Amino acid sequence: MPSAVDTTELPKGTSPTLKLVQASGAEMVESSTMNAMSWRGPIDVDAYLRREAHLRTTEMNRNGGITYWILVDTAAATGSDGMQRILSSCETIRKQALIAQSNATVKDVICHGIGSVFCHPAYRGRGYAQRMLVELAKNLDTWQQNEGDNADFSVLWSDIGKLGWKVYPSAHIALSPKPHAERQKSLPKALVLASKDLEELCRTDEAWIRSDLSKPTSSDSCIRVALVPDVKTMHWHHAREEFLAQELLGRLPVAKGALTTTSDGRRAWCIWTRTFGAEEDENILNILRLVVEGESACDRQAINAPGEESDHGSHQPLVAAIASILRAAQLEASDWGMTSVQFWNPSPLSVLAAEYLDPLAKIICREDESLTSLRWHKEPPSDPTRIDWISNEKYGWC
Repeated sequence: MPSAVDTTELPKGTSPTLKLVQASGAEMVESSTMNAMSWRGPIDVDAYLRREAHLRTTEMNRNGGITYWILVDTAAATGSDGMQRILSSCETIRKQALIAQSNATVKDVICHGIGSVFCHPAYRGRGYAQRMLVELAKNLDTWQQNEGDNADFSVLWSDIGKLGWKVYPSAHIALSPKPHAERQKSLPKALVLASKDLEELCRTDEAWIRSDLSKPTSSDSCIRVALVPDVKTMHWHHAREEFLAQELLGRLPVAKGALTTTSDGRRAWCIWTRTFGAEEDENILNILRLVVEGESACDRQAINAPGEESDHGSHQPLVAAIASILRAAQLEASDWGMTSVQFWNPSPLSVLAAEYLDPLAKIICREDESLTSLRWHKEPPSDPTRIDWISNEKYGWC
C-alpha cells in the first residue's frame, strides 16, 4: 500500500499526468483512513471506518448512490498491491432533485452532493484539491445521467465559489437546550415523531414543493431548484446519528422530530438529527427540515440580515406552532446533552418563533464553514443570479 504521506517526487497540481478516477475498494478504505483525521469526530479510526461501511448499506448509498473519487498521478508507479498514491479525495452522493423554469414545468433530475473533500496536510499547498474539483465538475456533467443528457446542477457545503460553485445564503439560528422543567405551557402540545412516521410526512412535503414550483414566476430568467426531502435522505442522516449514539453512549435515539397542529387545523413539523462532534460545542441537534402546512416553499427564503422588525400579527397561531416544535427540539437536545439546537436558513415565521422562545435569538451568517454552494452545469441562464435554491435546509447536506 502506498504511503499516505510519501511526499517524494510529487507533481504540481497543474500537471497533465494528474487524473481523477473512481477509487477501488482498497483505495476507498485508504482514502477514508486518511481523511479520518478531519471527519471522524469523536470516534477512533476503526469506528469511523465501520460507520462509513454502515452508511454504504443505507438506501441512499446503495446501488451506486455514493461514488468515491481520488486524484492520482498516472505517471507514478503503483504499489505492489496495485494501489495508487492518493493526492486528494472526495465523495459524491446521488440525490433526487426538482427544477422549474419560468413556464413552471417541474422536471425531475439527478443532482450530486459533494462531501468529504480532503487533501492530506503533507500534500497541501500544491493545488491538488482545486485540481480535483475542476476535474470533478467535468465528470459530473454527465455522471449517472440519462444517455445524451447533461447534469443540471451539483451542490456542496464549502466556500469554493471561485471554482464555479456559487455560495448561497448560509445562515442559521441557534437555540439553547431546555430541560423539561422549563416547559412553556402556553404553547400547543407537540407530538414526538418516530422513524415510522416520516415517510408520509416526507411524501406530503415533496408534494407541496412540487406544487409551489409549478406556479409561474414573474421573471423569465428565474430558475428554481430544490433537493427532494425524501425519507431515504432522512434515514441516511439518522443512520449516522444512530451509529454514533450507540458507539459513544450505548443507546439509540428514538425521537426523530416533532409535530403539532394549529387552532385552525394546520400542521407544522420538524425532523431532526443529533450531531456528535469532537468538541463539546459541536454536539448539536440539527433541524433537518421544518415544514408549515400551507406555507409556500418559495416564501421560505432565508432572511439574510438580522434585526429586521417583525410583528406576530395574524401569524400568531403559526408562530406558536413552530415555537412548539422547536421547544420539543430544545427538550430533546437537553436529554441528549447537546449544546444547541440549530436550523438553517429560517423563514420569517421561524425567526418569529425563535424570538418567542428566546428574545435574544438572532440569525448567524456562516462565513467560513458549511457554506451552501451550487454549480449550474448547463448553459447559464441570462441572469445567473436568478437561480433560486428552494428549501435550502440541513437535510440536503452530505
